[in-house]
Amino acid sequence: MPERPCVLPQEMTSAYSGGLDMEDAYIQQCELLSALDRLTNLQFHMIQEFTERVSRVRHGESRLATQVANYVQKHLSEPISTEALAKELYMGRTHLSARFHKETGETLAAFITKEKMEEAKRLLRYADKPITAIGNYLGYSSSGHFGNVFRKTVGLTPSEYREKHGK
Repeated sequence: MPERPCVLPQEMTSAYSGGLDMEDAYIQQCELLSALDRLTNLQFHMIQEFTERVSRVRHGESRLATQVANYVQKHLSEPISTEALAKELYMGRTHLSARFHKETGETLAAFITKEKMEEAKRLLRYADKPITAIGNYLGYSSSGHFGNVFRKTVGLTPSEYREKHGK
């Protein structure tokens, strides 16, 4: 039987043409999970994130902001530098930082930290992995550094967050 061609719904084609790239960290997250209910929850969050991204593209989020968001999502498991991001987008670091801040009202460093902390919160709620493994996965050089950034951003330590919001 011949394969049927893949036809994307209108929402998806407009998202892709707007610079949306769904090759993000969901496969890596999936590898961190061991229970079926956790995988189902991850699937829900993946669909929710895709929907939010489509909405941002459709409501005029700048192409630069979309490109930055896609890059950050693809590289959540690594330390992300402004230099590497600028190189990927064929821009100077200073120009990228200034333009991103002008278009979004947020610094690149703050955006990257926010995205990593959102991912950390998801993993703390749904993954069975130790906090140290989650910090390592997100590209932090030590569990202490991860804990400090998490506490500063979220207002709780990773352990407190997991206890309050986890299983």
